[in-house]
Amino acid sequence: MRAWLSLTLLLPASVAAQPANLSQPANLSRSDEIRLARSAAPVEITKDARIYVLDHDHYVVAEPGHSTMSCMVIRSGPSVVSPECGDAEADASALAVERFRTEQRLAGRAQADIDQAVKDGLAAGRFRAPKRPALVYMMSPMQQLTNPAGKPIGKWMPHVMVYYPFLSDSDLGLVDTPDNKVPGTVDPGTAFSALVVVTPGFVDPGPTP
Repeated sequence: MRAWLSLTLLLPASVAAQPANLSQPANLSRSDEIRLARSAAPVEITKDARIYVLDHDHYVVAEPGHSTMSCMVIRSGPSVVSPECGDAEADASALAVERFRTEQRLAGRAQADIDQAVKDGLAAGRFRAPKRPALVYMMSPMQQLTNPAGKPIGKWMPHVMVYYPFLSDSDLGLVDTPDNKVPGTVDPGTAFSALVVVTPGFVDPGPTP
């Protein structure tokens, strides 16, 4: 099994055993969080993007932007810092769900209840799967991830995720391999399955919160 298949960032349900307190890191100002969010993708992508930040445990738009891209820092655990930037379709689907999950964890809800709320939200139309391939950049050198047991592993590898509903490796002729240079899918066969492609390098230089 590939190393990235075990990352909590790519498998949100695997954080069930982690504490509910996901408050943002101490001493991280709004301007620092904005810079951190922008570190997810090359400056050409992020310079005019909409920027979300956490404010009293809820995401708010700190900068409206002038492009179709949106950036934010997703926190799927007390030590997780995951800058992400996505296109308009990702922002309206997969990233909207991730913002909801983070807010609900901050509110102290149990993982099973959050999962059910997402499922119910999809059925009711509050959330939706991507209607076309949706692109998310995760190329920040500042990313701090954990394994499914909640153990910090620091930054993994720079990559992009292409969300497409009910995708699987077999659909693309991909095979299971430990070689991270070969793309692979996460959450296959679900509404938020995604193709993960490792990129040549992290965004450089990265901002220092």
